[in-house]
Amino acid sequence: MTIGKGVVTGLRITAVCLLFAICFAAGAALSGLDRIGQQAAASVAVQASTGARQADASLPATATKSQPENFLGAFLIFIVCAGSVLSYLILRSSWHGWPLVGAIWVAMYGISTVATQVESVFFLSNKLPAGMIKALFLQGAIAAALFAPLAVLLLGKWRAPSQATKSVAPARMDTSSAAWRLALIVGAFVFLYMFFGYYVAWQNPDLRQYYGGTQHSSFYDSLKASWFNQRSIYVLQVFRALLYAACLYPLIRMLRAARWETALAMGLFLSVWTTMLLLPNPVMPASVAHSHFWETLGFSLVFGAIAGSLLTAPRAMSQR
Repeated sequence: MTIGKGVVTGLRITAVCLLFAICFAAGAALSGLDRIGQQAAASVAVQASTGARQADASLPATATKSQPENFLGAFLIFIVCAGSVLSYLILRSSWHGWPLVGAIWVAMYGISTVATQVESVFFLSNKLPAGMIKALFLQGAIAAALFAPLAVLLLGKWRAPSQATKSVAPARMDTSSAAWRLALIVGAFVFLYMFFGYYVAWQNPDLRQYYGGTQHSSFYDSLKASWFNQRSIYVLQVFRALLYAACLYPLIRMLRAARWETALAMGLFLSVWTTMLLLPNPVMPASVAHSHFWETLGFSLVFGAIAGSLLTAPRAMSQR
């Protein structure tokens, strides 16, 4: 790559990051999420103020703080990470035009919104303001629908090159191979979800208090307690594992990359959405959100690499 081409590509990626910020904000405004979030934040502020007046004077002032102070810094991290990784996936894609737009939209909306908010419904339905879940689903759909075609256009991937060149085409997996790979993906997802949940998130007493849970003496005890007391969590995670696989598969099919690069790309793609947990959250204390950030970051990097590797089929050279 020449210096001039590198500069142009860098400017295009910067433009994609800015585009991502605009689409994210537009989705929040059009879905009503901004309004609901502001109302929830105002309600939390009133409750915190009332609680602070009633609390013991010996408590530190930071005890009632529930949101990160540096919104712009957190938002910048989010848009740069998401915009850069999505740009990389688009530029490395062997697809163009609407097929590429569709793959990006499915992956963005499926992972960043559907898979996340399904879990929010399960764990936080009694904590979220009225209408927020619907607004979150709508916001994600709008943001992805605006971003995907414009990003593909900005990065020059709308039309395929006029001259056909030798390319690497992914082979299709046979049924038996796909079945055992999918079984491994589901098993890895459930295990890693419980593993990082216990060793990272559940070690935070603030998080246990927020969810009304108790500390377990070992990882095995936590698995056993979940199985006997809340077995539906395993069903939920199996469903989410299948959803993750369905959303990642189009990205993996479109990538023009070796297996190791695909595994790395999927780990990075999943991990960028965890940075949303750094943003101010009107319904979740900062301590809880930060624990979930480290939990989901570790999970996303490891599971993404596993899924990317398992879902990558052997490739055969296609001739001119």
